[in-house]
Amino acid sequence: TVYQEQVMLLSQKLANFTKGQADMLRKGMGKKKKDIIDALYPKFIEGGESNGHPKEVLDKVWKDWEAFASYAFNKSHSTCYAFIAFQTAYLKAHYPAEFMAAVLTRNKNDITKITFFLRECKAIGLTVLGPDVNESLSDFSVNSEGHVRFGLSALKGVGEGPVEAILEDRENGSFKDIFDMMRRLNLRSVNKKVMESLVNGGALDCFEGVSRSQYFAPSEKFDTLVEHALRYGNAYQNQKAQSSNSLFGDSEDIMIPEPKMPEQPPWPLIEELNREKGVTGIYISGHPLDDYRLEIENFTTCELENIENYKARQSINVAGMLTNARHLISKNGNGWGFFEISDYSSSIEFRLFGNDYQKYKHLLEQGKVLFITGKYEQSWRGDEMEFKVKEISLLEGVASEKTEAITIKIPLNKVNPELIDAIDKLCKTHKGKHRLHMQLLDYQNKISLKMVSTDRKVKADNDFIKEIARLQLDYKLN
Repeated sequence: TVYQEQVMLLSQKLANFTKGQADMLRKGMGKKKKDIIDALYPKFIEGGESNGHPKEVLDKVWKDWEAFASYAFNKSHSTCYAFIAFQTAYLKAHYPAEFMAAVLTRNKNDITKITFFLRECKAIGLTVLGPDVNESLSDFSVNSEGHVRFGLSALKGVGEGPVEAILEDRENGSFKDIFDMMRRLNLRSVNKKVMESLVNGGALDCFEGVSRSQYFAPSEKFDTLVEHALRYGNAYQNQKAQSSNSLFGDSEDIMIPEPKMPEQPPWPLIEELNREKGVTGIYISGHPLDDYRLEIENFTTCELENIENYKARQSINVAGMLTNARHLISKNGNGWGFFEISDYSSSIEFRLFGNDYQKYKHLLEQGKVLFITGKYEQSWRGDEMEFKVKEISLLEGVASEKTEAITIKIPLNKVNPELIDAIDKLCKTHKGKHRLHMQLLDYQNKISLKMVSTDRKVKADNDFIKEIARLQLDYKLN
């Protein structure tokens, strides 16, 4: 038995169930209501025996049906789901960008799902771009180059009203800068909160030569350029409205000078990304861990979302950015803390007490990227297991400390003068303390030849690894 409809039909054939009784049996199975199923059992046995079927056979059929009830499915529903699955699989295969844009829009209010689908975009080779006032639509969309573009309405603090105002006025041409926006937009819809969210989310990054920090820098008597620009836009629009009602209404000369762009150094990457995450819920333009891929890929046990799969291990290495740090004092005056680290996929929380807290508290500042060794132990609060930290260090120095050599793996069919020259140049520009090994791979004959350089050492850091990847070669740290 596979479908509920089969149970309905068999109950009528075997035990003379009426259509109403058969439907009641279906409901009992579909809703997992054992009382309904049990109430129909005597009627099934009675009807089956009256048709000449042995009781032991009827009991076997009923027992199978009871087990079947735990996964019973409606045939018409399964047909519909199969059809939808085929359609969506076709769309994802042939129109991946459009499909993923629709999926992201459907789940834009669920950050966990958004994060999952953004990782899926990356896995299938799609580029997801941040919001852009000159290109984004209200929801996720696909631009002319086939990239997925973040929707403006997905930014916190930017409602449908401001988005509609931006999209409507954009039909008259792209915005040139923030002052052009202020002159053109309906400033009753686009207020200070909206503009700050757009800036923090990167939606104004399309205006070249202006960093996000400049929009928040003091401008003349105003606390931020955003406030100054809004005041300028209101004054411009008011003067334009007044001039249109004057004798010189045809004049387009509005004598209000644009504010000057204040000088301000760009924010540190971590601040820019944290502000971005504050309005989007995720990191879009980058991730604080991007500069530590070498360490993460080679020296960690797993990503944080999979850490519970390694509970039996005596030692677990993980890495992440400290996203929450609470330094506290106990009743007896001892310091302790409650902390959280996050990586690309998830986060974990941990506590430190006593000597462990005193030993590592100087590293436990929000925004620092840490390498943590620990293991799962039974919690003092009960039988549950919790992650206990054994050692903490900055992730930045882990690769240098733990790496002794690097092996570059070169398929034999890729060897040519250009590749040899590229590797030679790479090694000359990245001199360091790590030994250099080469491994020639002949996949056809299943032969591997390992070689060690006796007079050349390299600096096997992230920059070196990026160049190795650009040459489409694999590597291994030793």
